[in-house]
Amino acid sequence: MYLSRLIFILSIFLITTISTGQSVQEFNTIDIAGSVLEKGLSEIDLGYYPGTLLLHGMAEFAVCSNSPIELQRTVDLFKLFRTGGIKGHGSFISYQYGGSGTPYLVWKKNVNGLKKQALEGASEMYAVQKRSSEGILVPPWVKEGMDQIFIDVAFAVTPYMLYAGFLEGNKDYIDLAVDETLKLFYILKDDKTGLLHQGRGFRKKGELSEDNWTRGNGWGAFALAILIRDLPKSHPRRGEVDELAKQFFSSVVKYQDSNGLWHQEMTDATSYVETSGGGLMLYGLGIALDNKVIDQKYRYNFIQGLRGYTSYIGPDGSVSNTCSGCLCPGNGTKEDYIKKPWIYNDPHAFGPVVLAFTQASKMGIDEITPSKKMGLYTISGSPKKPRAYVRSARNIDVAWENDRIAFRVFGPTVRDKVKNSIDIWSKSVNYPILDKWYRLNEEGKDYHKNRGEGGDFYTTGKNVGCGGIALWKDGKAYQPESYDKFRIIQNQDDHIVFDLEYNTWNVPGIALQEYKTIEMGMGTNLFKVTSTIKSEHEEEITIAIGLSASGKQKTTKNMKKGVLSLWEKLDHLNGSLGTAVIVDPKIIKGFANYNGDEYVLVKVRTNVPFNYYSGAGWDGSPQFKTDQDWDKYIEQEIRGIEF
Repeated sequence: MYLSRLIFILSIFLITTISTGQSVQEFNTIDIAGSVLEKGLSEIDLGYYPGTLLLHGMAEFAVCSNSPIELQRTVDLFKLFRTGGIKGHGSFISYQYGGSGTPYLVWKKNVNGLKKQALEGASEMYAVQKRSSEGILVPPWVKEGMDQIFIDVAFAVTPYMLYAGFLEGNKDYIDLAVDETLKLFYILKDDKTGLLHQGRGFRKKGELSEDNWTRGNGWGAFALAILIRDLPKSHPRRGEVDELAKQFFSSVVKYQDSNGLWHQEMTDATSYVETSGGGLMLYGLGIALDNKVIDQKYRYNFIQGLRGYTSYIGPDGSVSNTCSGCLCPGNGTKEDYIKKPWIYNDPHAFGPVVLAFTQASKMGIDEITPSKKMGLYTISGSPKKPRAYVRSARNIDVAWENDRIAFRVFGPTVRDKVKNSIDIWSKSVNYPILDKWYRLNEEGKDYHKNRGEGGDFYTTGKNVGCGGIALWKDGKAYQPESYDKFRIIQNQDDHIVFDLEYNTWNVPGIALQEYKTIEMGMGTNLFKVTSTIKSEHEEEITIAIGLSASGKQKTTKNMKKGVLSLWEKLDHLNGSLGTAVIVDPKIIKGFANYNGDEYVLVKVRTNVPFNYYSGAGWDGSPQFKTDQDWDKYIEQEIRGIEF
């Protein structure tokens, strides 16, 4: 089995060298599931609910693979929940016992050592878990008086109680499993689309969120699929389940795009493709087909979805385009959901892939031909392969890099320490370092020390860093606080694009926000910024684009060329760093210094986008050794820039 996974990964390396045309190579579905399973097991907290989703997928994978070794490995992981090796935590008692994969595996394979664990969890959850006014099991933290429910809870309750009911012969557990999902569907159904809203009561009591969020519908698809497949035909509500499945999945397929996938807001094809909800819906669609609950014409939709899914699955099992944790954000509008960012290798990413491709294998769909190219929208190749890359980290940073340099910005959780500062990570190597340095930092080896690849030698604090902005007013620079929201738009080997929203900006007499898009390619030390200063008033303002300085720098200012450039010695590094901002000479007003930062001042209009470039170069990298090298490079870049 492990050899086949290796062959799968190597075959992806081969296919990703093809730069044009569609793929004609087939990939084994169970090997895709296995590759993503291994990546997920190495990446995420198995005790939290995305981990228990992955473990449920692992249980189905073990059953499908028919491997005693794989089965035992899975059983051993579930046992860790009771020995303390894995700490189950979260909103539902079932998570403390390993989630629904625990009773499923006992029911399916009669394995030793898990039955007591599974039934203890069911007994405790049935007796203790909080319930809504309709008897729906809900988290203990829901607000009293708001009657809050959300579709995600079907995942935590229905499969666990169903399989525990089978193990104990407990009709009450089985009835609860059925009731939980059916009630949630009936309450949260959107009559216009036939899809689901995510929640109720998070803005006003009894008020539904306005969304048709993909993963919300995926949670519903998962729970409904379990009932389709495993609820006995003799159960008095089996007919309801089947009729609901026919209606729901026939609605779901209406919103597939041409590649068989679904978007973050299912009714808005301009929102990004969201993979976790898509994977869960493919899993449910496959089960509905396999159990002949829906018309077999939808088999095309299932296969097309798998083919499109492969573009978001990388050679190492990584998965892109997965929405971060999301529960009725803001006012629960469609736009609020669309603004939630997707994260590369988000913890929710892995389980849906394992479930969808394992289900395909169960249906005899052993091979899939990608509709485009395997791993097209992921980071491909060797860890040493030069590439552009953007990621979130620590629930704090958004960091990005290419083959020359790396940068990062900071989120709202560290607002007491930084503002809209843009930090610099200096590299002496052309291969990616972000993942490695963050991992080393988690191990207690901080990234401020040079271990032969460079490091974080730049200090920003509450200054602007490398290319942060401020409003220039009455001789003062007013910076926004750290970013409030981010969204990764493109994360490909040769180009990255992401958005930042700065909604917290304290300026006397005027309310402002900044919407910033940053993009960067390969072979450059500069990133491009498209900034829009939002205001209720249309007016001309002065924006200061800055570079933090040590006070020992060589400074170059050129109004005709629109350049502000520094070269400064970093005493703690025994080296030097160049930084620069390049603006359109037509909008430049002059230069200024404030609070130790050097600024180029530009005139812009509120609500109208403007562009600039910023970047850095380190004399520990192959490209720069002296200030003359840096100056020459900036001159060269100016000639190729178009505003």
